[in-house]
Amino acid sequence: MPKSHQPSDMAEPSTKTRNSGKNAPRVVLRTSQIRLTVSALGARICALGLYEDSDSSGTNIAIGLADDAAYLAQDSYIGAVCGRYANRIEKARYTDPDGHDVTLSANEGETHLHGGKDGFDRRVWDIADQSETIVTFKLTSPDGDQGYPGTLNATATYSIVGENRVRLDISATCDAPCPVNMTSHAYWNLTAKFDQSAADHVLKITANHWLPVDEKLIPLADKRDVTGTGYDFRSPARISDMLPRATQGFDHNFCLTGDRGALRHIATLSDPDSGRSIELSSTEAGLQFYLSQHFTDAMTSATDVPLHKSAGIALEPQTWPNSPNRPDFPSPWLKPGETYQHVIEWEFSSKTS
Repeated sequence: MPKSHQPSDMAEPSTKTRNSGKNAPRVVLRTSQIRLTVSALGARICALGLYEDSDSSGTNIAIGLADDAAYLAQDSYIGAVCGRYANRIEKARYTDPDGHDVTLSANEGETHLHGGKDGFDRRVWDIADQSETIVTFKLTSPDGDQGYPGTLNATATYSIVGENRVRLDISATCDAPCPVNMTSHAYWNLTAKFDQSAADHVLKITANHWLPVDEKLIPLADKRDVTGTGYDFRSPARISDMLPRATQGFDHNFCLTGDRGALRHIATLSDPDSGRSIELSSTEAGLQFYLSQHFTDAMTSATDVPLHKSAGIALEPQTWPNSPNRPDFPSPWLKPGETYQHVIEWEFSSKTS
């Protein structure tokens, strides 16, 4: 009989969880063109301001909420680094390569989503290093945390590597075999009008295939060719124009071209009216594209603007969903002595930059 590992939602992390009525520390990194605000709560992006002229006070294009209490009151993962495993694991369980059965915390029906009921988005990470252009967050996840085996040590470093370019380096080690899949769950709206839909943005994704899903958003047996579907973003296309042919809406993994592990351009998001755009690069094998469908006007931005249901676009580089249960998918396994590494870069531009 294989060994079994059961979840412990109450496992005590070695760093703080939640907060006690005040915001976790925030750090601002800036250049002449951008201002990035990040929080120790979830190592999350709270705002990304673009300075588009000399008199500009900055135009924020990253959806953020008013304070930590607002982030903790909902499960939208806005701006956070998700872990240990971003996206979904079917029936919140898997069998590892050594034959050990593992049961995880289920938080979307019977599905494990974005690390479980108490994922990394809800933890206060420690600030390990900080300067004008870089900040490093660290988090320790103990053995049994959300059901995962082994003690995992994670690091998320934001740095400004150009006047208009932000880099996120995510790394982790674990003293037991464990699936790891970490990403940024930033929501973008290049119009900066969070009370309006982002569906008129133009998107390009370097992917020839996508993964259709079942009613629980778990990938089906085979990847599909994007040709002739509403999921063909190989050439820039307006999202709203593709929706009528996107038979399952937009909350899917795109199977990226190029070599996993190599930092390469994977997507472009643009807003023709404002002239703003984001060039996205990653070292991962997949990209989850989600046009938000769950925001409500009861959720308000940091400037007290009610959020439109489809105000945000999440472009989450990662390995393919449910990969612990899919040996045919890119491997999620991190073994003792190895280091998980994922690099994401966002390059921002506007008409005046």
